[in-house]
Amino acid sequence: MNNRHDLTTRQRALLDALHRLHRTQGYAPSIRELGAAVGLASTSSVHRHVRILEQRGLVEHRQGTHRTLRVRDRTDQARVS
Repeated sequence: MNNRHDLTTRQRALLDALHRLHRTQGYAPSIRELGAAVGLASTSSVHRHVRILEQRGLVEHRQGTHRTLRVRDRTDQARVS
């Protein structure tokens, strides 16, 4: 899979929810809030998808601090696979 392409439907939904929640709240959502926004109750699943998005350079956060997750660059559209 290529960095900004070939995202799964769930990864794209998480990316979109992260962007939307950050914009509407004015700060980053918690992992639990992010999961609720896309219908995932398991924080472990949310973490796994967020790690994949981070490895692809689509999101970033500061280790050890809460609510610092953010979308890096939305100009390059990802294709849902």
